[in-house]
Amino acid sequence: MKILADYQHVPFGPYVAKMNTDPDFCRRLLEAGKILTKKHTNYLAGNIKHEYLYDLKKHPWIEEEFKVCVNTWIEGFKSFSGDRKFNPKYKLDPLWINFQKAGEYNPVHTHPNCNLSFILFLEIPKEMLEEDRTTRGAPPGHTGFLYGEDTYGFITHRIVKPEKNVLYMFPSNLRHYVSHFNSKVTRTSVSGNIIFNI
Repeated sequence: MKILADYQHVPFGPYVAKMNTDPDFCRRLLEAGKILTKKHTNYLAGNIKHEYLYDLKKHPWIEEEFKVCVNTWIEGFKSFSGDRKFNPKYKLDPLWINFQKAGEYNPVHTHPNCNLSFILFLEIPKEMLEEDRTTRGAPPGHTGFLYGEDTYGFITHRIVKPEKNVLYMFPSNLRHYVSHFNSKVTRTSVSGNIIFNI
């Protein structure tokens, strides 16, 4: 017997999109983030001391730029799911910056009361990426996604390497985490939530 055509992958599970974003936008986002003062740590799951909230009313250009990413995810999800009618209105709320230091981490968590979440990497020190691994878990400073029950034939754990100016967008109830690192550097990322008006 032979296969008469190329085999196909049947999409299943959460839709996670990886996007290379505009370096100039990332630079402006980092500059704005470094002068923020309103702490957001008490609302987050992470063991990270320096997390600050953006004022989207003060910086309307931020939400406007992120619409490109959200629309890209929506178009990709239409192909992934086969639902060509899926076209929700949405808003970005909230958006925050994470300055992760040595020994800090984000435990496994989800983002409640929203539909989509994302991580955008702004500063990824090479010292962190080259760090010797001292645990069997995810490499230092990497992000992990978890879905479903761990059994043969299933991929339930996906680890992604942080890359400067790269964004991952995913359903907000998808479990995820960030591993710690030991180097005396700062790993900087921006995270945010998208709320659909369905």
